[in-house]
Amino acid sequence: MENIKLSYQTMTGETQAIKDISFTVEAGDFIAIVGPSGCGKSTLLSCVAGLTQPTSGQVIINGKKVDSINRYTGYMMQTDNLLPWRTIYSNVLLGLEIQKKLTEENIAYAEHLLQKYGLWSFRDSYPSALSGGMRQRVSLIRTLAVKPDLLLLDEAFSALDYQTRLNVSRDVYSILRSEKKTMLMVTHDIPEAVSLCDRVLVLSQRPAVIAADIRCDFGPGRDPVAVRNTQLYHTYFDRVWKEMAE
Repeated sequence: MENIKLSYQTMTGETQAIKDISFTVEAGDFIAIVGPSGCGKSTLLSCVAGLTQPTSGQVIINGKKVDSINRYTGYMMQTDNLLPWRTIYSNVLLGLEIQKKLTEENIAYAEHLLQKYGLWSFRDSYPSALSGGMRQRVSLIRTLAVKPDLLLLDEAFSALDYQTRLNVSRDVYSILRSEKKTMLMVTHDIPEAVSLCDRVLVLSQRPAVIAADIRCDFGPGRDPVAVRNTQLYHTYFDRVWKEMAE
């Protein structure tokens, strides 16, 4: 993101949502964006996805400027958005259908993901038969099936209860690391940001700038649940919390 600025019109005039934001994401990075409500976190994801065009500045992915719907990204929101009248198998293939990519190779990859991550035996079930955590895993596999380079997660676990949220975050971390993906995540949950991500970007109040860029290094083989019991986790949490409070 290079010098992203975004303003929008209201009945009373122009409101500046994002003042000036720049940062770089390397392949394989897991990055969280946190900040006060209304500061433009989700708007930044929309700019990366090509759903919103900034007032000025540019988003560049793989050397190309994003000026329309971005096919390099997969987008997961708060709800799983599974279609209740389709089986788990046909839900997973939905993105490939929409993008007209239902090739033998892509179908085989989707089936591989279902088998690898414990959902193959549920392929003929409907979403109503699955728990919230399993539905979110299906949503992730549907997103991965189209082979995006970058995963955008917008409060993707917020609709789950606390215990399920912990388990799903561990699942998602493991799956995305295994599939060698890059993740940019918006969350209000500081523990989630610190335990899951390599870096936490703290945004200021609107109009937003990056108030802090905090690296969270737990070493190789991170378990997003187990690290919460370490002193290092509490050190990173306190740094993020302090920036948020200021």
